[in-house]
Amino acid sequence: MNATLTGRVSAPGTDGETRFRADVRELARRHRALLRRRAPWDAAWQSLADHFLPTRCRLRPTDNDAEQGPMLNSRLVDATGILAMRILAAGLQGGLTSPARPWFRLSLDDAGLAKSRAGQVWLDEVAARMRVVFQRSNFYNAMHTLYAELGTFGTAFAFELADPRWGFRFVPLCAGEYALDCNARRRVDTVFRRASMSLRQIAEAFSATALPESLREALRRNPEERHTVIQAVFPRSGRTPGRLDAAGMPVASVHWLEGREGGAHPLRESGFTAFPGFGPRWEAAGSDIYGRSPAMDALPDCRMLQQMGITTLKAIHKAVDPPMSVAAGLKSVGLDLTPGGINYVDSLPGQSPQAATPLLQVRPDLATARKAMEAVQNQIRAGLYNDLFKLILEGRAQVTASEIAAREEEKLVLIGPVLERLHDELFIPLIDRTFELMRGLDMLPPCPPELAGRRLRVEFVSLLAQAQKLVGVSAADQYLALTLRASTAWPEALDSLNVDNLLDSYAESLGLPVSLTRPPEERRLLRQARADAARSGELTRQLGEAADLLKTLARSPLAQARADGGDGSVLDGLLSLLRQAANGAAPVSASDHERGAPPPAHSSGGAA
Repeated sequence: MNATLTGRVSAPGTDGETRFRADVRELARRHRALLRRRAPWDAAWQSLADHFLPTRCRLRPTDNDAEQGPMLNSRLVDATGILAMRILAAGLQGGLTSPARPWFRLSLDDAGLAKSRAGQVWLDEVAARMRVVFQRSNFYNAMHTLYAELGTFGTAFAFELADPRWGFRFVPLCAGEYALDCNARRRVDTVFRRASMSLRQIAEAFSATALPESLREALRRNPEERHTVIQAVFPRSGRTPGRLDAAGMPVASVHWLEGREGGAHPLRESGFTAFPGFGPRWEAAGSDIYGRSPAMDALPDCRMLQQMGITTLKAIHKAVDPPMSVAAGLKSVGLDLTPGGINYVDSLPGQSPQAATPLLQVRPDLATARKAMEAVQNQIRAGLYNDLFKLILEGRAQVTASEIAAREEEKLVLIGPVLERLHDELFIPLIDRTFELMRGLDMLPPCPPELAGRRLRVEFVSLLAQAQKLVGVSAADQYLALTLRASTAWPEALDSLNVDNLLDSYAESLGLPVSLTRPPEERRLLRQARADAARSGELTRQLGEAADLLKTLARSPLAQARADGGDGSVLDGLLSLLRQAANGAAPVSASDHERGAPPPAHSSGGAA
């Protein structure tokens, strides 16, 4: 609950304290108004928690943890909902933010500059340092908790705090602990958090002098006495630009001690340079602040499953330990039809008066009941995307995004809007805030001058993000296959393919690093050099064939006769010229020798 920057508490008896107390009373009224706005969701959250996430709901405000009641739902007879939610949370963790593989990379708004050598090196180094920060903090544990709350309640919230002493900390809140509000863009920018703390914890977090006099004495007598502390984090209006003290931060953070009679005692006022939390929603309708979840869709099936389980258990109990019929002379009571119940009735014809026989012969069709329950269980698992995420969890070392896209294309299409919302409301703000905190703590490498002033862009390369992209390029696969088949009969069909764009698109969909692909300029140089080498090789081959032909002609009878006459053969002269050309030298004319001109220098381009 500590802010990034240490706040101040106005000195007692000053005008600042009077204003602070007035602000706290106003904030307390706003908190109660937000709780009333959240009230229609409370009953749904409690029912969802009972069936899917029993330990993550804190709806009843109390200073005593024992008054919260049992953490588990003792009426549950089937844990399918709890286990399915566990798979959903683990699947989102492995598919979106797996600690075993990179799940994001950084780029720039200028694609060309991002592919430059300096840009690639700096962006890769920043991303690597961010991953180290996430690994050393409790980020991945917090994300697993966040996914479970998101899948159950449709809304989740977590703080990201950092300071030079404690490093980075992520604090996920339980449903019921917080009340949210949105700005005009429907983004969460206000949170009120309620927490139960002991007096020892309050004194450690805010100092003993921040407590009222009555609680200072209680701190000495009973430091474990618990009280409710409220924290409000909201955009500060009317602040002085450029003022960065506790009362001038863009985002205010105010703590106060909630009184038993509705009063409020201020503890600390501090602030943040930017909103320090993330409030993603699974699916938001209209102007709703809180979201809807897949567990809400599966809740009716989960309730029905509990009833089916109870009925099946009753039938089994009656079959194994049926209600009994006993002679009425022993005792006269009403019928007891519970499993193992004893009923005293008149003896039946042909039976001994003391005979005790089963009153009901129950033969439940357990196979049919089990089949019906399995159908409901599978429906709950399908509603929580277990069939999609089991593919990730069961073969994480071998599974690829292409395999997921091929086998679970329908599920990926259904979960696509959720992934886009998480990117927009959770991951992009997370990367932006982490970057700013690391820059404030001097944890980033020096920025190259050519990158100064550029805006960062986040690209997600997680398993699910890649699979989602590959679903969209399946049409390109079909087009490529059709083109290759057509080229066997019509070779000109290959002319329609733009191979560079095709490979670049696939590399982006697969999430490959930019450094693995060559820039367009380097590709053109390589192709030009390859074409020049091919032309030079062809010319050399042709000259070699011509030289062989001249050798053959030189051995002819006519050439031998000219040689015997003492005159140089014309073929010998041609052969000399061809040899010079094949060796990369330019021929020298006879007129040049007569003028005494020096022979020309050898060129580096090959044959003349």
